[in-house]
Amino acid sequence: MATSPRRAAAPIIQLFRAVLKLHRERLPPPMRDLGDSYARAEFRSHLRGKTTQPQWRSFVAEWQTYVGTLRGEEQATANADQQLTSVLESLNPDQRKRLEELQEELKRRDGPAPPLQ
Repeated sequence: MATSPRRAAAPIIQLFRAVLKLHRERLPPPMRDLGDSYARAEFRSHLRGKTTQPQWRSFVAEWQTYVGTLRGEEQATANADQQLTSVLESLNPDQRKRLEELQEELKRRDGPAPPLQ
């Protein structure tokens, strides 16, 4: 028996709802607006696009880590820190320079930002 598209999408929709609920509970209004619009765009593009099974697994894993981080789960936070370190190490010199410029711009606008290793 084939699974209906609606049934197949149910876990993804539940994950999306969990993200929006945590945004409502944990984020201040400006960050919530930005986070909600980003999450909507990401989920919409993956649900409507031609996403492969490996891409789905990666997509869901990353958003589950994000949900865990918002909930304050220690393991999710450790995983997110490891991923950030990995991404920062993979940046080329031009990308690192651009990141530093963005950090400086944020400092000028909002005050000091935490340093990215």
